[in-house]
Amino acid sequence: MRVTTSSTIRTYRSSLARATLSQYSAMNLVLSDGRLFNSFADSPARATESYRLHSAYAKNQTHQETNDTMISKFEQAHSSMQQISDQYNSALEQAMKAQNTPTGGALKELGTTLKGVAESMVNTLNVKYGDKYVFAGADGDNAPFELNDDGELLYRGMNVDDIDLDATTPPADWTGTEEEFKELQETWKSMLNENVYVDIGLGFELNQNQEVIPSTAFDSSISGLEIMGYGKDENGNPNNMISIISKLGQIYSQADEDGKLPTQPDDLAVEAEELFDKMQSSFTNVNTQWATITSRAEFLESNEKRLVDTGDNLTEQFTSVDKTDMADALTTFAYAQYTYNAALRVGNEVLSQSFIDYMS
Repeated sequence: MRVTTSSTIRTYRSSLARATLSQYSAMNLVLSDGRLFNSFADSPARATESYRLHSAYAKNQTHQETNDTMISKFEQAHSSMQQISDQYNSALEQAMKAQNTPTGGALKELGTTLKGVAESMVNTLNVKYGDKYVFAGADGDNAPFELNDDGELLYRGMNVDDIDLDATTPPADWTGTEEEFKELQETWKSMLNENVYVDIGLGFELNQNQEVIPSTAFDSSISGLEIMGYGKDENGNPNNMISIISKLGQIYSQADEDGKLPTQPDDLAVEAEELFDKMQSSFTNVNTQWATITSRAEFLESNEKRLVDTGDNLTEQFTSVDKTDMADALTTFAYAQYTYNAALRVGNEVLSQSFIDYMS
């Protein structure tokens, strides 16, 4: 059977076109970003897996951002707690001087200083991170603490010394109904059991009541009320450190020019002694809460490491799905180029031989 030049050319052109296309594809893979597919139709299986991995990576990045925000918030809380510690030590030093019966108007001046320390502590607890108050529990939009004109510490407008979760009957000076007092107790309990859950990659889930399952999220709330204490002891003295310091300041400020405290209607010197003793032990609760905050911050640090490791692993996975190995791509390109060049050389001989055969 005679092989004509035209049929040989057609066959050769087809083969050369395939070699050219292979070379072009291999070259494009090397020179471009190395993606193995650019649409779902190019590789449905790879595209599906790539979507899953990229989605997981995007969630991981969101978790990292949230976790970093929480770390910064707890760093701010830790810094504020250090300030509270310094302010407490300063107040304790002033109270010790006051208890050593200073002469003249010194006691009154120490009282003024103590009231100033109490105000400074309130300002420290009203610190913000971003646009939210750090120690406000679940209500980060409003400053949690304030001292009223009588030197009483208020939390969300309520006197912290009045909080009594265990009372079965209203106090003697209660002017409302018993039902209203019970409602107030429920409000207190609610404030002390607030949670603000955030998703930091712990498998965030809701239960059948659409409530967050605590083990799957991080509670970002920090209650200054829990840290500083609330209510009164069996002697009627406040448990809250700021209340103690403020009340001591109020008492010392009533001293006369001789440094004497009034004895009527109450013996303020005796009350000051009790408050001073209470003040010396009041930092125990703060230390306990401080340790809890530190523990939660350490958990965030370890969680950050886990999230970063997970993100790096996901990056490796979707890179292997999306892109070719460059060493393989270069090898493929070199082979395609070799094939193309060989096709050109063979083509010259085939066309020349076919033409001679045809002429003969």
